[in-house]
Parts: sequence; C-alpha cells; structure tokens
Amino acid sequence: MITETPDLNKIKYIAADSKDFEYELISILKEELPLEINQYYLHLKTQDFIKCAADVHKLKHKISILNMHKSYEFAIIYEDELKLGDDKSSLHFDKILNAMSTFISKI
Repeated sequence: MITETPDLNKIKYIAADSKDFEYELISILKEELPLEINQYYLHLKTQDFIKCAADVHKLKHKISILNMHKSYEFAIIYEDELKLGDDKSSLHFDKILNAMSTFISKI
C-alpha cells in the first residue's frame, strides 16, 4: 500500500519564488481537483471504465503536481487496468484521492 503525503514542493519549484504564480497554481488545483474527482466517481459508479481511465489520466497530473511519485506510478497502472475493464484497485485509488482532497482543503 502506498502511503504518501502530498506537499507543495513541486509547485514551489515550478513557481520559482513567484508567490503570485504559486498562488495561481494552488487556486487552479483547489478549483479543478474536486470537479475531476467527482467526475471520476460518477464514471466509476456507472462502471464506465473507459471514462474512468480518462479521469485517472487527468488526475495523474494533479497527483504529480502534489509531488506524490509513488501514487503517480500507481495511477499509471490503475489507468491501464481500467482500460481493460478492471476496477480492483479503486479502493486504493480512493485513499490517494482522499489524501489529496484533505491536503488541498487545508491550504
């Protein structure tokens, strides 16, 4: 089981000491992440695994920006599983999404 904690280190690196750009990246993340997570759960509930795979693909970028390397690697595998109609890793992916949601709600 992957147990990683999201952080802002990659965002700070990308922003290169620009607090305005850092704030903009965080604002986008706070706006988009809940929407993308909701979309993923909608497709998971209806067992539309192809759309779920596309959702995971989009969420991988958020996972990466939150500096969660192992979770990103897991998301690659999970995306491929979904493309094959297999959602057996969804509970573990839930934990990643919950960690991200909790983190962004506190920043």
